[in-house]
Amino acid sequence: MLEMLPGLVRIYEEWAERYPEVQPLTVQFAADGKSGGGLDGVLAYPLDGHWLLVTFGLTELGEKTSEEARVSGSGFEFTCRVPREDGDEAVPSWVLRVLHALADRFLAGIDLDVGHWIVTPSPLGGEPANGDMTSLVIVPDVEIRAIDTPNGIVLFFQLVGLKAEEGAAVQEAGTAAPLVALLRDRDPKMLTDPSRDAVRL
Repeated sequence: MLEMLPGLVRIYEEWAERYPEVQPLTVQFAADGKSGGGLDGVLAYPLDGHWLLVTFGLTELGEKTSEEARVSGSGFEFTCRVPREDGDEAVPSWVLRVLHALADRFLAGIDLDVGHWIVTPSPLGGEPANGDMTSLVIVPDVEIRAIDTPNGIVLFFQLVGLKAEEGAAVQEAGTAAPLVALLRDRDPKMLTDPSRDAVRL
């Protein structure tokens, strides 16, 4: 069963220590709970003012199969934080599409790491309401950067949405570091909030 896989249990336990009274929703992509066909699913924590999303399946959830003993699978899972209204119990579908698509890109051979950014031709997740939030940057998760699991270390890479002009500025500068610093100063949790104002360097 999916919930008994030791790698997933370790991820769940770590976030449970951070939010002991919050029960996450489980959005499962793989019908049989087996990895290998892409992202398995997402743990979605309904927090005050935002959703915390944590993927599972990019790392080794069950038995150790990779040769690198120190690292679990790809070595990382994605996180993302998006706004949530009080009483909202439905995870926004657009952010699930973003997480799934980015995981698919990685599994197809695209290198993804902290400091990398992704520019898209349309609003994030194909959601028109997201307006000009058309880019993403990868940062270390603002709460939990890494954990040890029975199958090796797992890093948490947080995806942060960028406005079109921010993505263009990052492209021109060739680095996302200055913009990330400004975004972190404005919002320490670094929510991906399509309604926020753009940051100008």
